[in-house]
Amino acid sequence: MGDNRYKMSPLILLSQIALSIAAPAIQCDLSKIAIAGGAYNLTNGANVGSKVVYTCPEGHYPHPFPSQECLFNGQWSNAKEYQCRPVQCPRPFVFENGEFYPRKAKYLVGDVLNFECWERFEMSGPEKRTCQANGKWSGIDAKCDDKEGDCPDPGIPLGATKVGTFYNIGIKVTYKCEKGLQMFGSKERVCMESKRWSGAEPSCRYWNTFDTPEEVAENFAFSLYETIESLTLNTIDEWNRRTIRVTTGGLINIFIILDASANVGEDNFNIAKEASEVFIEKMSSFDFTPRYSIISYATEAKPIIELSEEESIEAYQVVERINAFQYLEHRDTQGANTKAALTKVYEMLSLQNVRDPDTFLKTKNVIMLLTHGKRNMGGDPTVEVKRIREILNIKEDSEREDYLDIYVFGLGHDINHDEINDIASKKDLEKHVFHMETVYSMKKAFEKMLDSVEIPQMCGLANNPSINEKAEVQFPWIAKITIMRLGSQETCKGSIISRHFILTAAQCFHLDEGFHTISVEVGGREYKAKNLHRHNKYNPAGKQDKKVEISFDYDLALIELQTGIEFSTKIRPICLPCTSGTSWALRKIKKSVTCSDHEKEILSSELVKAMFFAEESRNTLERKDVLIKRGNKRQACLDDTKKIDKFKDIPDIRDAVTDNFLCTGGMEPQVDPQTCNGKHSYSFVLELTLVVFMTTTHQ
Repeated sequence: MGDNRYKMSPLILLSQIALSIAAPAIQCDLSKIAIAGGAYNLTNGANVGSKVVYTCPEGHYPHPFPSQECLFNGQWSNAKEYQCRPVQCPRPFVFENGEFYPRKAKYLVGDVLNFECWERFEMSGPEKRTCQANGKWSGIDAKCDDKEGDCPDPGIPLGATKVGTFYNIGIKVTYKCEKGLQMFGSKERVCMESKRWSGAEPSCRYWNTFDTPEEVAENFAFSLYETIESLTLNTIDEWNRRTIRVTTGGLINIFIILDASANVGEDNFNIAKEASEVFIEKMSSFDFTPRYSIISYATEAKPIIELSEEESIEAYQVVERINAFQYLEHRDTQGANTKAALTKVYEMLSLQNVRDPDTFLKTKNVIMLLTHGKRNMGGDPTVEVKRIREILNIKEDSEREDYLDIYVFGLGHDINHDEINDIASKKDLEKHVFHMETVYSMKKAFEKMLDSVEIPQMCGLANNPSINEKAEVQFPWIAKITIMRLGSQETCKGSIISRHFILTAAQCFHLDEGFHTISVEVGGREYKAKNLHRHNKYNPAGKQDKKVEISFDYDLALIELQTGIEFSTKIRPICLPCTSGTSWALRKIKKSVTCSDHEKEILSSELVKAMFFAEESRNTLERKDVLIKRGNKRQACLDDTKKIDKFKDIPDIRDAVTDNFLCTGGMEPQVDPQTCNGKHSYSFVLELTLVVFMTTTHQ
């Protein structure tokens, strides 16, 4: 009987082979996947597992889904009629303390919304917003505020409703998006003791809404720059006064997490690797040295390089390790275990804490998660986020929040909006979660993100001049100041030094001037003054006993604004000596940098080229070039100053032109234009060494 079974087995095997040859392979019907008005791509023809991805012209999106898959039963996963529909932007439900128009059931690409505030309420944000091709409204949310709350009016994003109308410390507001819209940002915000809102400003969007590379470049770079810049600032007691000095003691870890699951695929994974290399190269261009960890994950998480390795601080070696890592090293790519990747981050931080506990809590951490945004195993990744926050001693709304930034880049159409939003950090005025259409779009964003023109808050970056370009456009820190007095108005010029402060001359104002008479124009928008701070040593009549009729020593003032300036490539601050921003501009980050280093770099010789702007005719600024005389040349400059009629009777010219001044003018080696020709001329270099004292005195 045993022999018979043995003899029959080849026959059974042959019959099975015959059946397998005869049975046709299961395929899906390609005639059922067309899309009206668009096109599609197939990953593997009509075979099981093949994915059809739909594309539509700009301003349109595939409905009802962006893709579908051929299943094992020969059916498409989302068997529907597909068509390209016009993109919509979220409609407003209510505009708090104001009106909006027109009121429509749908807002399509090109539609414009207008906003107006009721009487007593002041508007911040644009009065008009346009529906864009990606389904987002142009600009930021408009808000109408009566300034009666401890915190500013948090506003209501288009497409959302808000619960809570009082904005005092401890008060909570909550948001909910209209059905069919997804929320990025915080669903709940609390007015904190700092008079700022907790969390991040929310936004509502459709599933087919993507961030453009340009938007990601600007928002990501802004937030990242804030993190890195804060590493280099320390306050010290120097020259018996409080000033700012740049140091290089700041430490930072950067984790880059790459999704290698099957939904990403090998080609997209390789582009994500290239994007990571671009990011690292951009960071290297700023002479700053973070410690990197690169982690790839699918069903399991695989560290490409760990924090503890010596190579983690060498950018070129980190890039080499990324290049060497192959997608096929993940034997199982069917899983998307985001939690496992974040567990690796936690384990590396734990090891760092054990090895160097003294510096661990002084180290800032940036986590960049590049993902298709839909986990299918491993559990909730926010559990690991909580553990990471705990080991970094970060409690809700504490200053320790600055020590962790988690950025999530959701890639493609099939992301889970809630999942990537829950993982990302929530910080006021910053964005940490992005939805990009392709991984290539993310690479393009990284290529743009640290280009000088894409970082609005970077100081001292002039724009390329063009024919008849106004000085305010070429030099985007120029501000126009207007002082209203009985029967007249007076104008001065100033320089933007931060979102809330304008640096100008104290001589522009009467000693009893009220700040309510002062307004500042920047980029065509008017800002009201909140306060006026003069240098506490400014005293125009203080040297009359030395025959100096009007003293311009310490002729500096700061105008504090009621609302912050919105920076852009056309509006940005001027650099101040002794700050980290200036160190970045001067590329002096590698070594310990002091105010003296800045002085030596900027005032590097006895004849230093400088420039200022004079208002030669109404609303027209003219650039003028001068030479600052220093060292042996300074005395000749003082001697020339002595020849001016109003100075000729002063016994000691140094009482008028003190060591606080940078002396320009005279006949040699060139005839310099006069920099102090009344209040309508404003030099950006005069009294440079006093600028930092003025700003820190009034912080």
